[in-house]
Amino acid sequence: VRSTTPSMRNFRYVRILGHRRVFAHTPPIFYENGIAKADTLEVASLSAEPCEGGEFCGVAFEIPADEWPAFVEREDEYILKPSPFVALENPASLCEVDYGTQGGEGWLCTRSSDEALKERGVWPRYLAAIEKLPAGAPRTCWHWAETSGLLPCPAYLRHCLLSSERADVPEAVRTSFLDATFLVDRTTSLRAYLERPGVHEYIRNSHPPPSMATRYGG
Repeated sequence: VRSTTPSMRNFRYVRILGHRRVFAHTPPIFYENGIAKADTLEVASLSAEPCEGGEFCGVAFEIPADEWPAFVEREDEYILKPSPFVALENPASLCEVDYGTQGGEGWLCTRSSDEALKERGVWPRYLAAIEKLPAGAPRTCWHWAETSGLLPCPAYLRHCLLSSERADVPEAVRTSFLDATFLVDRTTSLRAYLERPGVHEYIRNSHPPPSMATRYGG
């Protein structure tokens, strides 16, 4: 985040309500950075999408207005949507929140569409990556079927796991990442995926190229 928004402040862990977190789209940056595994459809990144009764732990932070354009450009694959959050320790449900003291609203990176990418004029970059998928795979960033077999990008998932395991990350956040993050089928939790035979070790050993070791190093 600091690479594009160096003045970020008030970083804190929160609960994001009314959404779920899914590995369900394919960003071009994984191809550009040499970590996509297109032949096995291990190319998925994370986004949030509306889900009645859903919630997950994430982070909130503030940036100055003059750094907002750089943030939007960095996150151009998403729809940035105003979404409610509450303090991590607050047990309130969405309808019980006093936003003045218990939470607030922030811009959340939510599910977009191929059509939106075309309208923004960024589709050629995405298409160049999509064309590297094997024959028969959908030529899409955002419209993967729940039965498509799309899987998390291994080096990216390793990076996320390492980040969640840092000593300063609350246990609730770590647990949420495993149990409130889902594959494209919206049924298989990340924990269940990692418990498949050989998957956890495989992800742990999915190191990025040396040139990307810092960016994807947790």
